[in-house]
Parts: sequence; C-alpha cells; structure tokens
Amino acid sequence: MIANYLIGSGILYTKQSAEQPKQLPLMENPIKELKTLINEELKDCNGFLWPKVCELQSTEKGKARLEDMIVRMVADEGMSIGSAIAHVEQELSHII
Repeated sequence: MIANYLIGSGILYTKQSAEQPKQLPLMENPIKELKTLINEELKDCNGFLWPKVCELQSTEKGKARLEDMIVRMVADEGMSIGSAIAHVEQELSHII
C-alpha cells in the first residue's frame, strides 16, 4: 500500500508502460519500509535548509520523534516525505 502510494506520488517509480501503473506486492512491514525511506531522505541533512530538523535528529530520542511525525503526515495526510520534512521544520521553527 505504501509502495503503491509512493509510486503514484512520484517518490518511488519503476520503468513501466504509460497505460497501466505497476502494482507492487503488499509489503510485510510498510511502516518499517517507510522509515527506511525517511532515513534515506534525512541521511544527508542540510543544516542550512532544515536547521531544526537536523538538530532534532542528532539524538536517538529526537530521531524517533521525527520519524513518527513524518510517518503520521505521510500515512494520514498523504504528504510526500519531502513535504512532511518541510512541514515539520516549519512547525519546529514556530515552537522552538
């Protein structure tokens, strides 16, 4: 389900014909796979663009909180991972 969403949003794509989008098989643990994608996105955190997000992920507790916030936004609100990260940065800049 998550992979099919990511294909539709353009985050994850495969070479396929334009007529029929390819449906991926259901994943065993979609949350774990989504967290892997989030970690890949945050791996090279740019402190100039996302100073609060980079600061938050500097601790294990902060990283877990950040992952949970992004997973919730992607799953519940249908945001892309990049948009969710930008939204979290905006929220943190108003709070902190």
